[in-house]
Amino acid sequence: MARGNLYMAHRCGFTQRVLDGTLRAAGFVTVATMARGAPYFDLWAAASVSTRTEEAMRSLASEHFPITQAVQKEEANVEHNY
Repeated sequence: MARGNLYMAHRCGFTQRVLDGTLRAAGFVTVATMARGAPYFDLWAAASVSTRTEEAMRSLASEHFPITQAVQKEEANVEHNY
């Protein structure tokens, strides 16, 4: 973009809430999302088509979300739809 390649600009994106809703609308039953705000604006999601416990989703998140355990405990948003 710095060289004038404006076609490379991302003109849309997900919020944590929209990503969660989109995954559920696509048929995922259990969804775990995590967001890290400014200055990073990172967003992670793990989803399953089968029902999983909160403990199982937290374990999955700790395996795959590239953040520290302290941040994970503070910002994790794990939701279930049984």
